[in-house]
Amino acid sequence: MINGLLSLVFAALLAGPAHEPTSAPPRPVLIELYTSQGCPLCPAANEYLGRLDERPDVIALSFSVDYWDIYGWQDTYARPEFVERQRDYKTRMDLARIYTPQFVIDGTTEVGGSRPEGILAQIANRQLTMTGSVEINVQHHGEGNFTIDIDGSVPSPDPAIVYIAAYVPGWRTVNVEGGNNAGREIRVYNPVTAIFELGEWQQGEDSYGAALPEGLAGVFLVQGGNGGPIYGAADFRRSMTDRE
Repeated sequence: MINGLLSLVFAALLAGPAHEPTSAPPRPVLIELYTSQGCPLCPAANEYLGRLDERPDVIALSFSVDYWDIYGWQDTYARPEFVERQRDYKTRMDLARIYTPQFVIDGTTEVGGSRPEGILAQIANRQLTMTGSVEINVQHHGEGNFTIDIDGSVPSPDPAIVYIAAYVPGWRTVNVEGGNNAGREIRVYNPVTAIFELGEWQQGEDSYGAALPEGLAGVFLVQGGNGGPIYGAADFRRSMTDRE
C-alpha cells in the first residue's frame, strides 16, 4: 500500500507546473537513482525515474547496489563499482550513510526517494547554476560505433574524469523470488550495466571512440573527480532515434 501511494504522489508532483524551468538549460540534467531489487521502497522510485525521463531536460539512469543482497535476493544488475560510486557521493556531500532509494542530481546534491518534491526543486536549482562550457558532439558510424568529440573547459582547477555508462534502455521486469520483495514482479528503469573511465580532461578539443553492443545505450559523462559535479552529459544509442 505504501509503495502504491508513493507512486501516486510521484506522478502527481511530476505533472505539476510549479517547478518547470523558465528557459531551456544548456544541457540535460543527469539523474542517478541508487536502487535495489531487494529494497521495498525502490520499485516506486524506479517508476518515478521513468516518469522523470519523459522530460527532454533530463537523462535518467538507475544504478543497482549489492548491499541488499544479504537479505535473500541477488540484484540482477548490481555491481560493486556502483556502490563505490555512491560512496564517493557520500564522502563528497558529507552524508551520514549510503542508502536506497537515493536520487543524485547532476553530481551536486541528493534527495531521498520518498521526497519527490525535493527532486524537482533540485533539478530546477541545478538548471539555474549549471554552465555550458563543455560541448559534446556524438557521431554514429553504424553498427553501434560512435565517435564522441568534446571541446571547451571545465570550471575547475582540477581535471575532470571522462566516463561512458552503458545501460539497458527503457523498462525491464524482474520477478523477485527472495528477500524483502519476494513474490513481487517489479520494474526497473534504464539500469546501468557498466561504467568505464576513459581518462582525464580539462580543456580543449578531444575525441573518444565507443562501441555499443546490441540492446544497450550509452551516456557520455564529463564529471569532477571523486564524486564531483557533472560538467557535461550526452545520451546515445545504436539507432540514434528519439529516446524511448
